This record gives sequence, structure tokens and C-alpha cells, in this order.
Amino acid sequence: MDWFQALAIGWCGLTVPVLVYGLVGKDMTGRVGGRAWGPNVDPRWGWLLMELSALAVFPAVYLAAGERHAVGDVLVTLWLVHYVHRTLVWPWFVQRQARPFPAVTAASGFFFNLVNGVLLGWFMARIADYPAGWFTDPRFLAGATLFLIGAALNVSSDYRLSALRAKASGGAVLPRGGAFNLVSCPNLAGEIVEWAGFALMSWSLPGLAFALWTAANLVPRALWRHRWYRERFPDYPSNRRALFPGLL
Repeated sequence: MDWFQALAIGWCGLTVPVLVYGLVGKDMTGRVGGRAWGPNVDPRWGWLLMELSALAVFPAVYLAAGERHAVGDVLVTLWLVHYVHRTLVWPWFVQRQARPFPAVTAASGFFFNLVNGVLLGWFMARIADYPAGWFTDPRFLAGATLFLIGAALNVSSDYRLSALRAKASGGAVLPRGGAFNLVSCPNLAGEIVEWAGFALMSWSLPGLAFALWTAANLVPRALWRHRWYRERFPDYPSNRRALFPGLL
């Protein structure tokens, strides 16, 4: 469908100015110093608003179309596993010290996830035409491997960092242990790898768009944090990279 392809390509293209702004601008969330932009909301409610559309829209659009297929079912299930944890478990049952959470971040995140959910759901229900044996295709197998590795790295690093912050009673923490011995933000690296894997498994423009948007948002955030760690802790390991050992 030409209009859908044009829309998905345009959505991919918007990641370029987002990435550039992130690299040359400031951290407007206030997470690594500085003042958060605009009014703040309770971090848990802000997180819920931001992620709620991600949790609901893709599965709802796909299921409402009534044209389910095995590949779509698997991808929606993996999506739900990630976002049930991200939306309903992580912010509510893991100890989180209060941090500034700008309302504009929650609102823009909700819109971003809404667009991605509609694109993914529409593609899976109305356009996707996977060949028989897609589950043994090298693209699916490579994508599934990346997805699982990235998800494991993301979740384990998030929980390790949360435990370190809890011990510090909300003070600044020098992250250490596990993948933090290699890079400053293994949790963000894991999420980038996870959604790159999802894009491969789905082999779709909406999947690629979501992976690109993930990288455009998280690469600058990782660089901000890395820079903040090095400024805050004089003994921060000089050979530690932000996201990927020896690369970035």
C-alpha cells in the first residue's frame, strides 16, 4: 500500500532530526543534572501515561482487525511481555527514587507510542504476508536471538542499577558490576539491541521505524549519562564506553 509505505518511511525519516537534536541539545528531562523542562508529574503516573499506549495500541489494532496469523501472534506476545513489565511492574513494584518527570515527556512519549502501535498493528493485520517457514528464516532467527539477548541485558542492568541506587538512598551512584563494568548504560544498549532484533523478526518498515526511534532517543541519553558519570566521579574508568564496548 503506497500511502502506508510513504507514511512509514516518513516516520523513519523523522528520527534524523530527533537524533541530531539529542546529540547537540541538552537533557531536558533533568535526569543527569540541570532543570527539567516544564511542569513535572509523579514519576510513576508519568511513566504509566508514557507507556500505556505502547502496551495497548499495537495489540488492540492487530486483534481488532480479526486477521490473526502465527507470526503476528508471536510478535504481539513478545511485545506484551516487554510492555507489561515496563508499564505495570517496573515503575510500581521496583523501588524508584523520585526524579523529575516532565509532563511533556509523558505526553510526547504517549503520542510516539500511539503512532508506532498503529503502524505496527495495521501492518501485521492488513499488510504482512510472511512465507511459510518464516520461523526458520535466518532473519527471524537472528532477530529472535538479538531480541532475547537485548531484553535480558536491559532488564538485568535496570534491576542492578535500581539496587545500587536503593543502597545509596537516592544519592549519586557509580554503576558497577555485570555489564556496567564494560559500558555506562548497558540497560539502554540492551533496549536498542532488543528492538533491532524485533525489526529483523518482523522484517517491516514499522519495525525498522521503532528500532530507529529507540536508537534516536537512547543514544543521546546514554551519552548524557556517560558524560555526567565522568564529570561526577573523578575515578570513573577512562576506558568505559557509553553503550557498546570499543565502539560508542
